[in-house]
Amino acid sequence: MTLRLRILQMATACLYVGPLLAGMGGYGWAVVPVFIAIFLLWLIVLRPQEWPQTAADWQSPDSWLAIATRAVVQTLLVVICFGVGRGLAGVAGLSVTLPFMGPIFLSLLAIPIARLACPPGQSAAINAFLDDALTEVEAAATPDAEAGRRAAARLFAARLTEPLTELRPDTEASVIDGHLAALRGHLEPEVLLDALHDRLVDAGPALRRAFILQATDPLTVEACQGRAAPVQAMQVAGDDPALLELFAERCALLLDQNADAWGDCPNETALDAARARFPEQSGVGAALRALIQRNRALAPLA
Repeated sequence: MTLRLRILQMATACLYVGPLLAGMGGYGWAVVPVFIAIFLLWLIVLRPQEWPQTAADWQSPDSWLAIATRAVVQTLLVVICFGVGRGLAGVAGLSVTLPFMGPIFLSLLAIPIARLACPPGQSAAINAFLDDALTEVEAAATPDAEAGRRAAARLFAARLTEPLTELRPDTEASVIDGHLAALRGHLEPEVLLDALHDRLVDAGPALRRAFILQATDPLTVEACQGRAAPVQAMQVAGDDPALLELFAERCALLLDQNADAWGDCPNETALDAARARFPEQSGVGAALRALIQRNRALAPLA
């Protein structure tokens, strides 16, 4: 990781030194648009996920606003570098002689160099490298080694769960469960649950479905005993009939496999209140009624 970060730093230096040298070499302002184009190409090549992916995306006003914002930022960066170069040459009385295309080729060289650190197909690799570096710095600066370990684990989990945000809203629970099964091989149950919970802000149905599946998984409930993960799952389901039915079915299955999970599940009062919001004969109504009966059967005697 350190080697890749250093390669990336070298590429970034080449990118910015190009317009700086052009300014010191007395190039005219007509060369500035060329460097702006190179800076934008840098963003397109290294961060393709931040650009519109489909024809519909390109037609969105929000996409064009984001593109215009990036263009303005890159223009400011180029102008600043170019202006600093001209200022240095003027103040120091330097007369720098450079090949005509030298500074331009130097900035262009930054793109293939950066590709060595971020090969094609690695989505958001640049952000991952920077996140890794930040985690190492935070861990080194934290006297509590356990806190540093938790920070690193949380970041790792966030990166692994990112593909779940790209699932279609109508993705079936079985498909999502397959993704979670793969993630469970790399993440502890509570870490995965926390990572999914962190992504619930403005989350779509697929990600909420993923949280419900993880929060009602027997291994998760056992590892997170006392955290009432199934109660959180019911809260995430809200008034969505499909999500609430999924929760009820999964929670009933959980209690069948582990009766000790009863204390972490919603109580009968909460379940009955949810059931009252739906018709008796509906799928969600039947699922909640079955869960209530299972909950009642496991309730300790007064």
